[in-house]
Amino acid sequence: MKKYLLATLALTAAFSGGVALVACGGDDTSPVTGNDAGKDVTTADSPATTDTGTDSPVVTDTGTDTNPPGPPAPPTLGAQLDRFGRPAINTALNHTFDPDTSDGGTKGTAKDKYNTDKAAAGWVAAYQPQFAGNLAIYDSLDSVCGNQPYAQADGGADRYKTLSSVLAGDKLWVNTGSTTCTTYLAVELNATGVVVNTDCGGRKLAYDVIDTTYSVVSGVGLSGFGDTIGPNATKTGGATFPYLSDPQ
Repeated sequence: MKKYLLATLALTAAFSGGVALVACGGDDTSPVTGNDAGKDVTTADSPATTDTGTDSPVVTDTGTDTNPPGPPAPPTLGAQLDRFGRPAINTALNHTFDPDTSDGGTKGTAKDKYNTDKAAAGWVAAYQPQFAGNLAIYDSLDSVCGNQPYAQADGGADRYKTLSSVLAGDKLWVNTGSTTCTTYLAVELNATGVVVNTDCGGRKLAYDVIDTTYSVVSGVGLSGFGDTIGPNATKTGGATFPYLSDPQ
């Protein structure tokens, strides 16, 4: 019995010594694999280290993207509601002297049709006869019939055909090569040889286009038919797009 106890103690001591020998040999240098029964030399976690470094400043990306996004797709256009042609043409020459009615009548219907008509190739045929009849009325405003531009004294029924045809082709013409813009209808005047010029024409907000329109159709020139209403400088004095001052 004593021998067995001593042998057991000796074996236990030897085994314990073996464990101590492994422990004193240092920690493993490679990840644990299999049933590694070894113990790390340092079992406690290392103390936390406070980060006292300075982060690098944020760098703004100023480079050019290889494939920058393109512009958004244009919106789908709805039905045409109006034209961007010469001002007052529809008002002054299209069924102007028809009687007014509460529901618009033929006058309102005709003007709406004119504004929504997108078939530019057919404008002259569609509206020239109506315009010619009304031009004859305007030609009498200064009591001198026949002094309206292009009125043909011996033209009979076609006396006002030329001007009515020009006005029925209702487009706003601009000379984009010019840097001087002072006169409404300048491009048309130059093209017909009435007033040779290099003005850009078009329609600046400061142009009194109504006075000019009624002066031309009444036969007194580019001015002279005044309605005593001039451009409102508080609304047309903008210097940047859309060139209009805030509403007053």
